[in-house]
Amino acid sequence: MSFQSLHFLLFLCLVFALNRCLLQRPDARKNLLLAASYYFYMCWDWRYAGLLLLMSAVNFLAGRRIEDSTSERGRKLWLAFALAVSLGVLACFKYLNFFIDSAARLAASFGVEADLPVLQLLLPVGISFFTFQSLSYTLDIFRGRERATGSFRDFALFVAFFPTVLSGPITRARQFLPQLEAPLPDSRERVEEGLVLILRGFVKKMAFADVLALHLVNPAFASPADYSPLFLLVAVYAFSFQLYMDLSGYTDIARGVAKLLGFELPTNFDRPYRALSVSNFWQRWHTSMSGFFRDYLYFGVGGSQRGNVYVNLYITFIAIGCWHGAGWNFVLYGVIHGSCVCFERWRRGRRAARGLPAEPQGLAPRLVAMLVTFHIVALSRILFRAPDLDGAAAYLAAMLQPASAQAAPFTAVGVATLLVAALLHYVSPRLFEHAARGYLRAPVVLQGGALAGLAFILLAFSSGGASFIYFQF
Repeated sequence: MSFQSLHFLLFLCLVFALNRCLLQRPDARKNLLLAASYYFYMCWDWRYAGLLLLMSAVNFLAGRRIEDSTSERGRKLWLAFALAVSLGVLACFKYLNFFIDSAARLAASFGVEADLPVLQLLLPVGISFFTFQSLSYTLDIFRGRERATGSFRDFALFVAFFPTVLSGPITRARQFLPQLEAPLPDSRERVEEGLVLILRGFVKKMAFADVLALHLVNPAFASPADYSPLFLLVAVYAFSFQLYMDLSGYTDIARGVAKLLGFELPTNFDRPYRALSVSNFWQRWHTSMSGFFRDYLYFGVGGSQRGNVYVNLYITFIAIGCWHGAGWNFVLYGVIHGSCVCFERWRRGRRAARGLPAEPQGLAPRLVAMLVTFHIVALSRILFRAPDLDGAAAYLAAMLQPASAQAAPFTAVGVATLLVAALLHYVSPRLFEHAARGYLRAPVVLQGGALAGLAFILLAFSSGGASFIYFQF
C-alpha cells in the first residue's frame, strides 16, 4: 500500500475517523491502531507479518526477563537471546546471499570452484527499521534507561506503527509508549500541522525526488558510458537531492500522519547539505538511524572512553554502510565516511592543542568547508546508487574520461528541479514556516483550492508513483 495510492488515502481517512471516535476509549483505540498497522504491513506482503510479530514477541519477552532478572548473568543471557534472534533474522534475509557469494568468490580466487546454493529470499520491506526499533527497547532496558512495559499490545503497536514501520523515523520506546499511556490532548492545530507536513512530504517526493530520478539520475546510472562527464557529475548532485527529498519526504508524511492520529514523532533531518564537516553531516542526516548507531554501537564498543576511538569509529561507520545494503560497495561507503570522521576528529584535536577553533570561522572558509563536505558526501553516494563495486567503478571511469561529443541530455524540467531543490535547501527554514502559517490562516475555501491545485500539479509532474528509496532497507 503505497503512500501515493488511492488505497492509502481511503485507509488513512477511515483510520483517522475511527481514531477520533475512540479518543475517549484508549483500549479500543490501541486495538484499532494495532489492527490498522498490521493490515498496512500485510498489504505489502502478508507472509512477513509473522516477522513483525516475532520481533515484537522476542524483544517484549527479553525486556521483561531482563528487568525481572536478579543476576547480571541472567540479564546478559536474555539480551544475547534478543540480539541473536533479531540480528539473526535480519542477517538471514538481508546478508546471507552476500556471504554465500563472497565465499564462492574467495574460493574461486584459490582455484576452487564452489557451487554454493543461493537462497531465493524476498527482502521484507522495512526489516532494518523495525528490527532496530524493537532492539532499541531491549537495549534501553538492559542499560537501565527504560522500564519494561506490561502490555504486549502496546509494545506490538510501537514496533508495527504503520507511519514508521517501513522507513522510520526509528522511534525510541520512551518517545512513543508514554503517548499511549497518556495520549496528547486533542488539538485542531496538531491536525492542521499534520496536513501541512503530509503536503510537504508529497511535494518533496513527487515534484522533486521522482522528477530528478526520471530526468537525470536514472538515465546516467543506467548507462554511464553513453553520457558526458558533465552530465554524470550533475546526475551525482541530482541523486544527492533525490535521496534527501525522498527520505525526508517520507519522514514528513510519516510525522504528519502520526500527528493526525495524535502522536508526535522525532524529526529526522536538519538541512544536512549545510554541514561543515562529514561528522556534522551525520548529526544532520537521518538522525534517528545515525543516533541508533551512535548510542548502541559506538558507545557500546567503547566510544571515546574505552579502546581505540578510531577503531570504534570505523566499526560504527562500516556497520552504517552495511545497514544500507549487502555489498562491498556499501562496505567501502562506510569506510570512506569513517575515514573522513576519523581525520576530522584527529584534526580537531590538533587545532584544539594549538588553541584554534574546531570549526572554520568567517563566511569564505565556511562556504569552502560546506562545498568540500557536500562533494565528499555526493561522490561517495555513487557507491550507494550503483548496483555493485564494478558499477561504481564504471561510473567513475566514465566521469573521468576526457570531454567528448557524448550525450548530455539535460532537460529544462530536470535542471530547474535540481536548482530549486538546492535553493530551498539552503534558504532559511523560516520560509516554510511562514508559508505554513499563511496556509493555516487562510479561509477554508482557499485552503481547499490550494489543495486541489497542488494535487493537480503533483499529478502532472508524477512519474508513476515510484517507491520510496529506503523501502529496500
